[in-house]
Amino acid sequence: MEKTKYFLLISILIIFSSTFQINVQAQDIKKWESKIKINPNELSKDSIFREKGTIVNLGFNRVGLYNWSGGGQNSMSINGFINSFLNFNRKKTSWKNQLAISFGVLKTGYGNQVPWMKNDDRIEITSKFGRKTSSKWDYSTLFNFRTQFTYGYNSEIELEENKYFSSFFAPAFPLLAMGFNYNESDNLSCFISPATMKGTIVLDDSLSSAGVFGVDQGKNLRLEAGGYLNFTYKEENLFKINDLDFKTNLTLFSNYVENPQNIDITWETLTSFKFKKLFSITFSTYLIYDDDIKIARFNKEGNPIYLKDENGENQIDGEGNLVQQKSPLIQFKEAFSLGLMFNF
Repeated sequence: MEKTKYFLLISILIIFSSTFQINVQAQDIKKWESKIKINPNELSKDSIFREKGTIVNLGFNRVGLYNWSGGGQNSMSINGFINSFLNFNRKKTSWKNQLAISFGVLKTGYGNQVPWMKNDDRIEITSKFGRKTSSKWDYSTLFNFRTQFTYGYNSEIELEENKYFSSFFAPAFPLLAMGFNYNESDNLSCFISPATMKGTIVLDDSLSSAGVFGVDQGKNLRLEAGGYLNFTYKEENLFKINDLDFKTNLTLFSNYVENPQNIDITWETLTSFKFKKLFSITFSTYLIYDDDIKIARFNKEGNPIYLKDENGENQIDGEGNLVQQKSPLIQFKEAFSLGLMFNF
């Protein structure tokens, strides 16, 4: 009799534990399904949804010194950026477009002869076309294009000698990628592409003949095939602070053919705080690493570093000029601005 009761007790415990385990597994499955699947009603919507917006920011800074015994230099800077987006959604189709434009100039020194030098210059267009599926992974095609407006110089001496290192469409970076886009929410997006074509365009003849930005000498175009990842995240009212917004955008590209371990990186962030409905404080960062772009090297004092020969002497090119050392480097830019912000 005791054995029978014991057997019944064990049987009940086994049945209960099995039922509980099945329920737990069912809950886990539903939890994961909610992360990767979308509501079927969202796929049947027939209306066209359009969303658009534009942010314009203008900043100005000036320091004037007159008979100032403490020393220093006069300075003046003007900068601004425009960030605009236009999105369409209809049934299973989505089309997202974004335009980012920034430009800034800086003048340092005393006298009317001091030139304006640019310290910010960017044009970037991103367009993503997607086709929804029953999960949160969409079939997507992404196009990105990046260049700048005008000539870039490292110093006033280069400006006087017209020795620029960049110009309009020199370089320009078009990119076309086909893959999958994951949309967890309106704030988070992850695009993965195993089939990506990246180009580098140098239309300026003098820069093309020098073979800069990874393009062969005398050529205007370089193409690369590889894998691509784009991660974007935005948060409004960050830390529950009204009108404090944050955005970040990270892209990674690996060339399948040449040095796939050397990954090209672009990573930008933008933090903005708007107050009094018109004024704003913005802080932005932009990091770029491209193994194909060789950047001139300078020492801590700002003097050029030249290549050495076997005897330790400076190398000289065919025209009798010293050969400056160049290598891939992390490019980093930060900007802090107090100015005016308009929303449209």
